[in-house]
Amino acid sequence: MAGIASHPEGSASRRTRSAIALIAAIVLLAGLLIAGRSAAPDPAAAAKASDACPALPFGLAPSGSGPTRFTMMIRINTQGNVDTYTKPDGGMGNRIRPQDIFVLNTRFGGSGAFPAMTPSVAAALSANLRAVFPCNRIIALNGLSLDPTLAGYAFTGIDDPNIYALLTDYEQADWNASRSTVPGRPPWVENFAKAFPLLRGWNSTFASTVAANPVGAGKKTGLAPQEVSSWNYGQIAQNIDKQNARLGARHLGPQSVQTQDACADGAGPGFGTRAKNLRLQYNFKFITKKVGVKGKNKKVRKTIRLPLHKKAKPNMSNLGMEISFTDSPEASSSAAILSTSAAQAAACVGPALKQGGGAFFFFASDDSMRLLFQQPQINALRPAQAVISGNTGGVGSPH
Repeated sequence: MAGIASHPEGSASRRTRSAIALIAAIVLLAGLLIAGRSAAPDPAAAAKASDACPALPFGLAPSGSGPTRFTMMIRINTQGNVDTYTKPDGGMGNRIRPQDIFVLNTRFGGSGAFPAMTPSVAAALSANLRAVFPCNRIIALNGLSLDPTLAGYAFTGIDDPNIYALLTDYEQADWNASRSTVPGRPPWVENFAKAFPLLRGWNSTFASTVAANPVGAGKKTGLAPQEVSSWNYGQIAQNIDKQNARLGARHLGPQSVQTQDACADGAGPGFGTRAKNLRLQYNFKFITKKVGVKGKNKKVRKTIRLPLHKKAKPNMSNLGMEISFTDSPEASSSAAILSTSAAQAAACVGPALKQGGGAFFFFASDDSMRLLFQQPQINALRPAQAVISGNTGGVGSPH
């Protein structure tokens, strides 16, 4: 399993070693993409290959400038999605960089020739990804069900050495659907004062179960919570950090907020505003109280913000923002994944980077991702790397 590493300020020699490691990792990926594509995954070879990988970012995204922070979290539903990045005819493997993350959407219920993503199916997909991308992290995005025979099982990937972290898709549909497998679970509520204790309770159960597993003990746990305007995601991030403190640092908890509607409804400016609001929640405590009005015998309610203490402040590098889109948008649809074009999705990235964001969960089909890579903003951030031996799926020189 991939470890947890930070990026302390270092000397020029350390930076040189990191650059050499990065180049070595990319050359290594090129070889893996070219050779043995049709062979079964070799766990030993993948583990050995990972020894040459650069250090992992401390959070979901590394620190640095916007382009340096930019990290793709790529949705994987099926073996077909895996093939798009691992096989030459898929044609998108040369867009991947070592910091990018594959997200297994284990809530996928199956379609056509592709089965539902039960734990065994997820394990096969993660092994296939690891064989070609030994440096990239793989996250299991799970539901809230406690039935291990179904897609969306809450602990899918807990004993899979290829999985870096487990995230719960914490939303109304999953919560209510899971109630049949969790006796006593109450209906979903959106009022934050009532919802937050339920969220904390799940987080505690989730993290303690993962920590008790011999393989899962070293994995991060986190949430992909539903977007609710009245929720404080900085407060949620603090709780996620608390549950990950067992791994040896204060601010390790990953959170990917379901912000897709902000991009769909407000395009780049709206998404930038949402990113700003999240940044403020990650850095300030908001207090509403009654204050006197000067010269008048009355009080009004006023919300003030106070900087969070360094020990309490979540790390923005562990914040992901979801962007859902399609290659054939329908303007009349109320669902972001059906109404947002690839061009609009690309336009949402820059404003969020300016607010300190770095990780973006692109929830889209393979054809939609192809269109995304063609957009000038994304092509500049993830240009196709030089191919080797004419292999269109390979990863070559970093230049």
